[in-house]
Amino acid sequence: MHFYKRKAVPFLFLFCLGCLFSSPAALAQAGNQPGKEPWSVGLNGYYGALFRYRAGLQTVNFTHPVGIELYANRHTLGKRLWEQKFGLPRIGFALSYYNYGVPDELGEALSLTAYLDKSILAWGRSSLNFNFGTGLVYSTRHYTPLVNEGNMAIGSRLTFALRGTLRYEFPLAERSYMNVNLAFRHFSNGGLNQPNNGMNFPLVGLGVRHQLREAKPVKFIDSTTTAIDRSIQLNLRLGLGLKEVLRIDSKHRVYNLSLYASKRLSYTNSFLVGVDARFDTALREEYINQALAVPEGRIDPRMAGVTIGHELHLSNLSFIFQLGRYVHQPHRLFPNYYQRYGLRYAITRNISANAVLLAHTRTANVIEWGLGFHL
Repeated sequence: MHFYKRKAVPFLFLFCLGCLFSSPAALAQAGNQPGKEPWSVGLNGYYGALFRYRAGLQTVNFTHPVGIELYANRHTLGKRLWEQKFGLPRIGFALSYYNYGVPDELGEALSLTAYLDKSILAWGRSSLNFNFGTGLVYSTRHYTPLVNEGNMAIGSRLTFALRGTLRYEFPLAERSYMNVNLAFRHFSNGGLNQPNNGMNFPLVGLGVRHQLREAKPVKFIDSTTTAIDRSIQLNLRLGLGLKEVLRIDSKHRVYNLSLYASKRLSYTNSFLVGVDARFDTALREEYINQALAVPEGRIDPRMAGVTIGHELHLSNLSFIFQLGRYVHQPHRLFPNYYQRYGLRYAITRNISANAVLLAHTRTANVIEWGLGFHL
């Protein structure tokens, strides 16, 4: 039997590098400067339900968390081509507090997230909006042997967050709005610590937002950025990850080398095809975790796979999704197929920083941090 189940976090992480939470007064001052993107600030309250994550733990099953969220949105005006391509999305930053209602086992959580917020439909000044993003979570209670063994959802104080919110907004005054929303939150550490069942909960919310200054889109296209290079580019990505497999375990290193070709299809989309080489030092523990006999002698830590994928470009930041199939997996401990979800940030034209989650279906394996080289 499995000692734990690791859930995937198809999110990612470098998106929060720009997070800066200013006070409303500071945001208003920045928004009133000519040519600056205006800001809006808001407050949401939430009530939800915590999904059962392990049979037999009735004290933490189907509880009703409550939350409060303070957020700020920067309204893009179309000064950059990607803003126009995506219909002038808002870039948001949120500071959220959650109380799960089970103080001894689950405690409370504080999260800092960044997201993209986009209008889907509009009726006059009313609109239906969706935002999706990621960030970090600090939890006051987590799994601790002999102390808090009832908390099988949170394996460490610091975890990653994945957020999605569907929001209907309608006006209250000239620049003030009320919203009702449906939200979903997923907290997990991506296998960095065990156990890592993750925290999953839907929420219903009610909130208000105040627009500090009217957002006036500009008709501006930088002719130097409209031309894209459609030639095939060669990319090399080096990554290092750390993971735990057993509840009482040390950190194991996972090395990855990816070689892939990319072809730009449009200003915002690229097609990817390549190969992965992986060196996993935790395979002995994987045998124990799956209640399999550990083979005698040396365990071959090498694996390889082929991938296809897609890259979504937002200026220097891009989102990467790849589907892979193992072509060399001597120990057959994992499914034949795997996914990679990642963020890439271009430091220069030829060098990038990246964070990539390797997962098998809905089970997270390891988060890799690394550098990319692009020719």
